[in-house]
Amino acid sequence: MKKVLLAIALTLGLAGTATAQQKVGHINIQELLAMMPEQKSADDEIQKYAQQLENDLTEMQTEYQTKLQNAQANQANWTQLQLQTKSEELQSLQQRIIDYQQSAQQDIQRKQYDLQVPIIEKIQNAINSVGKENGFAYIFDVSQGSVIYTEGGEDVMALVKAELGIK
Repeated sequence: MKKVLLAIALTLGLAGTATAQQKVGHINIQELLAMMPEQKSADDEIQKYAQQLENDLTEMQTEYQTKLQNAQANQANWTQLQLQTKSEELQSLQQRIIDYQQSAQQDIQRKQYDLQVPIIEKIQNAINSVGKENGFAYIFDVSQGSVIYTEGGEDVMALVKAELGIK
């Protein structure tokens, strides 16, 4: 019985020693992402796309304002049927504007996601490579708040930047 307890104690002691010797690193992925040349291109592309959608929306709003002003100026001369038709037309146009705004926001988010995925994958592959090459057991992303205390850990930003070819 004493031998079993001694074996368990030794095993736990050795496991604790092995854990204490594991190499831990940290990196700020948001900071690294901002340094990536691909991120600048993606941001520019998203901004250009958003501007195109904004221009279309502005055209629709201008059309609405023009038709609204026309209806207000001519309502005294129109029949009840004309007023009803113009009112329905304005309501329909207003709903199309709302629908367009919602669709545009979703399209921008989808485009941003599509452009971000390859960049994130590239970063993840570089981190994996640095982790393996340098014997890290764990690398934490401090930009996501996944680590509260980083003292004693090793910042792997320089290693990952070198892996990605960023100066």
